[in-house]
Amino acid sequence: MKLNNKIVAEIAIIGALAFALDMLQGGITRGLFPNGGSIGIAMLPILIISIRRGFKAGLLSGLILSFLQLLGGLYLSANSWYMMILQLLLDYIIAYPLVACAGLFKNKYQKAQTQKQKITFLIIAVVLGGLLKLLSHYLAGVIFWSSSCPEGYIGGPMVYSLIYNGGFMIPNIIINAIILIIISMKFSEILSPNDGGVKNEEQIN
Repeated sequence: MKLNNKIVAEIAIIGALAFALDMLQGGITRGLFPNGGSIGIAMLPILIISIRRGFKAGLLSGLILSFLQLLGGLYLSANSWYMMILQLLLDYIIAYPLVACAGLFKNKYQKAQTQKQKITFLIIAVVLGGLLKLLSHYLAGVIFWSSSCPEGYIGGPMVYSLIYNGGFMIPNIIINAIILIIISMKFSEILSPNDGGVKNEEQIN
């Protein structure tokens, strides 16, 4: 994959911005989700770069965010090295990179002929990226945080993890979808770059 300096800079900036937003929203909503999770727009930069540049660019930005999270500290509940690796993957390494799957709809969004079509593809992209991130957190909740499930909870850890993680991921999906729609309608150049040629766009896809 060939990247020019402009795209590399965008990827790095987006990753750092997403990390800053993740830390900010985590601090604001920490009391609501004592076992992790937060509501805010930390996904937004990853979604923007994914729609703007494609899946690979979004994936790289997501990995940068994951790396910064690792540097910021870990909280692991697994009791064996191989389970710790699995928890590390689910809770820290793949959750945000999965959001980059929104970039699979980049070409459909860029080639859409009407605003209605663009909004439709944006919503699908955000829902896909958000639900995949939810899946990662859900699996981690079932496997590693079952002790947090209240005794006698109907459905046990599987239902508890879905409700707990859905409690912040569903609002995140809705909030970020609304903001992306506004960006698409009012500041479309953010999602559809015009940087002097088709070649650069093709290089990253």
